[in-house]
Amino acid sequence: MSEAVVPDKFPDESPDNTAEGARAAKRAKLAKRKQRRYVALGLVALWLVLVCWQAPAVTLATTSQIRGVWMTNTAAAINYYSFRLDDAVANLAEHQINTLYPSVWNQGYTLYPNQVTKRAGGSCCDRIANVPLYPFDDILHSLTRQAHRHNMRLIPWFEYGLMIPASSPIARAHPEWLTTNQAGETVPAQLSAHPLLPTPLKNFQLEITGGNLAWLNPLHPEVQQFLTDLIVDVVQRYPVDGIQLDDHFSLPISMGYDPYSVQLYKDTHGGAPPPEDPSAPGWVAWRAHAITSLLADITQAVKQVRPEAIVSVSPNPPGFAYRKYLQDWVRWVNLGIVDEVVVQLYRDDLSIFEKDLYNSGFHDLRNQVPIAIGLYTGPLDSAKDFSRTVDEIAAVQEAGYRGISFFSWETTFWFLKKVPDMELRHTLDRLFQSYCPNNGYPFSDGGPPF
Repeated sequence: MSEAVVPDKFPDESPDNTAEGARAAKRAKLAKRKQRRYVALGLVALWLVLVCWQAPAVTLATTSQIRGVWMTNTAAAINYYSFRLDDAVANLAEHQINTLYPSVWNQGYTLYPNQVTKRAGGSCCDRIANVPLYPFDDILHSLTRQAHRHNMRLIPWFEYGLMIPASSPIARAHPEWLTTNQAGETVPAQLSAHPLLPTPLKNFQLEITGGNLAWLNPLHPEVQQFLTDLIVDVVQRYPVDGIQLDDHFSLPISMGYDPYSVQLYKDTHGGAPPPEDPSAPGWVAWRAHAITSLLADITQAVKQVRPEAIVSVSPNPPGFAYRKYLQDWVRWVNLGIVDEVVVQLYRDDLSIFEKDLYNSGFHDLRNQVPIAIGLYTGPLDSAKDFSRTVDEIAAVQEAGYRGISFFSWETTFWFLKKVPDMELRHTLDRLFQSYCPNNGYPFSDGGPPF
């Protein structure tokens, strides 16, 4: 039998074929690399378009009216990260809103990066605000820039004031900063988290539901310095038009029995302890005076940095604010330590709302300081009927107040509202354009003070 002849190489393994295969593989690799480069360039171009394109500016007419809206930190973050912040602010200007109050201090975190909270043992900013879309920018910077494009006032709202979750990093780092009730509790209205959740998720659940809210002690010098530094830092680093504190710049009447406050009270009352009755007039006045003194210090510090900055407050009507939360804001007006008051007048009954505009102890203050009325437009899952809001605006104007502010943006101007956008726009335009406050205090001769 003859032997079979076996070729040394298969035809496709010849030198020429091997070289051609290598060249083809190299070309395919280069093509894939080029394709990835084009995709990357396309994504970068799309990102630049989304970031750099801005909604057309709206020129707001000069007015002495306050036409405001509060925007929560979550709403601001949603608009920022969805590249819709310019549209959202432009939409407000199209509805004749001239003042935006964005929440910048919430649950022990800030909406903007800073070193004040970091030095106090917390984070530099809120978890939802820690991803800048492009260098040298953040949510508050973008909000300020967009508001000023439309000649709108941007007044950061320090929503939580003296309130802070007990589980927040700052509260854990400084338990001595927290005040207590007579039982020694730092959380006067403790709720329970789901028992099956791990501790971090329990804390998160309690924080977002308000189930573990403690209160910073306004009598403690380190708390005073922290809050003053926190507010002044914003005025120094951002071109904002002022700052706002609300009903949480306060203490529940049951609080103030922590060891530091008790000792301070004894030192100034001949060794006598605070009354067991938290509503004892002298004890209420002593704690309210501490909050007033802290506000006076904050106002002075803000004015030293920027004299034209507005110090705005948004409390409840004075009787309730003083009796329940130790806020003596009528005294703040008389002392001249606030430049603007937006009273939260949230009422279910329209007739009660109309009466309270005249009978709640602040109607006569209109000639001392600009006073606007805060209107509640409903919870996220159930916005109020717009017709009711129209009635409230008309009642505020009839009573001669400086204007209104809506709480909140989500249920007044976002898709959660219960009114078509064109109807909302035309109605607000009619109400705002037909009203001219007769109690002075225009923003300035040429428009809002930017």
